[in-house]
Amino acid sequence: MKADLSAVKGRTSLCVLFCMHAAAMAAYAVPFPNVLKSHGLSDWAFLAVSTGSIASFISPMFAASLADRRIAPERLLAALTFLSGSLLALVHASVHFHWGPQWFLGLMMAYALSNAPGFSLVTSIVLSRLSDARREFAPIRVWATWGWMAASFIVSRCLHLDQSPIAGYIGAAIFLAESLFCLSLKPTHPPPGRAPRRWRDVMGWDALPLLRHPDHRLIFLTSAAFSAVMSTLYVHTVPHLSAGGDPTPAATMSLAQLCEGIAMLGISGLLLRFRIKWLLIAGLSLGILRYLLLATDYRPAMIASVALHGPLFVLFYMTSQIYLELRIDPAIRAQSQALLSIMNNGIGNLSGYLAIELWHRHCLLPDGATNWPRFWSYLAAAATLLTTAFATLYRGQPRSPHHPNPSNPA
Repeated sequence: MKADLSAVKGRTSLCVLFCMHAAAMAAYAVPFPNVLKSHGLSDWAFLAVSTGSIASFISPMFAASLADRRIAPERLLAALTFLSGSLLALVHASVHFHWGPQWFLGLMMAYALSNAPGFSLVTSIVLSRLSDARREFAPIRVWATWGWMAASFIVSRCLHLDQSPIAGYIGAAIFLAESLFCLSLKPTHPPPGRAPRRWRDVMGWDALPLLRHPDHRLIFLTSAAFSAVMSTLYVHTVPHLSAGGDPTPAATMSLAQLCEGIAMLGISGLLLRFRIKWLLIAGLSLGILRYLLLATDYRPAMIASVALHGPLFVLFYMTSQIYLELRIDPAIRAQSQALLSIMNNGIGNLSGYLAIELWHRHCLLPDGATNWPRFWSYLAAAATLLTTAFATLYRGQPRSPHHPNPSNPA
């Protein structure tokens, strides 16, 4: 009985950790463009958002190396969330009190560096405490979705802070509370003798040899390419919904998070029944369908495409995280998750923002409107090529003739 209560308490603390981390980010991220616009900084919004992608190349692997080799990840996360909360408050103070764009962008870059390792660290902490990641991870990970939705709703609908820097102060307060909560978690210290001795150890490059394995390399590269293709979720879907006559595009976009949460409740059963390969292909295929629906320029189909983003996110991105947990040496658990974060948030999102923005300009009509069917059709074609390449090249682990129903992760 005591063991059962301890297990429940442990899972609850992991749910709270995911919930707090996502809530802190959502509290400021959702209203952030409107806050900048209302304070005369809208011209700097693209650079501000880009700091996250730039930071994804720098700090996640370094922090992951510390977590794998020197510092208990729970204590490292406590330090990083304290730093993130402090810097996020200063970022919004620079907006609130008009310190100027130089201070704003400098503080934003510092915040991005401290926050970039956060989500992959939370993921590695949770996965390290699970005995069966395929069965247990999704019901815990879904609390990040609930935390994001709750913070967005409270900041926007209850407190009406869509244009106020106070939203950022709330996010900062949640980060500081998370820092204290991390100190209550039992630390999981790295094995003795794992302290970094070489420069590559310090920088967290132990995960780079994973790219030599054909399946691992394909997972990382496909994840980066899919992130690039899917990076248009908010940037271009919201204007398309508005142009299509949707009076509340922000509320429509919340369908993505709602459906993501629902999909997470069912992913555990799928992971136990199907090979990871087919779940990844299903996620990629939903990406194709999402863009084909948007290309119809028909509002009900467009709303359905937003709802599809949740299932495709769960089927592809969360399954990729489970793949790493099942196929990668636990000694580099945090570094492998950090490398996946770099491929998604760094290489994928940054290249996607730039390339798709250039493509969007090619789809502008003489009156300034966008040729949305053309815009989305070509992205659907790109997603189709990516899905075909992955389905052709991925091999996976062979099934054992003695265990035809895979407990194997392939």
